[in-house]
Amino acid sequence: MSEMYLDMLKAFGFDEMQMWIATISMLLFTANFLGGIISALMFANSRDLEKHPLKDRLSFRMFCLGELILLIFIFFYHVFMIETILVEHMIYWFSAMLMMPLLAVIASQTILVTFSNKIAEKEEKLKRLKKQQRQAKIELEKQMADKAAADSKRIVNPFREK
Repeated sequence: MSEMYLDMLKAFGFDEMQMWIATISMLLFTANFLGGIISALMFANSRDLEKHPLKDRLSFRMFCLGELILLIFIFFYHVFMIETILVEHMIYWFSAMLMMPLLAVIASQTILVTFSNKIAEKEEKLKRLKKQQRQAKIELEKQMADKAAADSKRIVNPFREK
């Protein structure tokens, strides 16, 4: 399997440090895939009813860290190791940078589909909770309005004629 990947790297014009490129790429691809799985599992098994924004998710943080590591590796590889960059290299790096978030999304969606019943229950619970909160707020506002109306009737206006 690794021989096929090394042959693919040769097709992209990588003649030096192929094992480093393969290792870094596979490590980052795996990290993003696992980040998507862990992020979805954390949501499916958490007590939180609402989904977190993207920037607060583990998969997004893993993606950002992976992109940073990949960019640093690309910089050092092309500036200090081979001192050139070919179009084939740019195509490979660009596709690798696009593959990382795609792997996280695929992993996350797979887990979300697997736990879809549990997530649907959480969504129903969230809807019921929000409905109860709205009803409580409406009831509180109604009570406050009734109290304000009752208080305004009790206030005696000293300038009013009898």
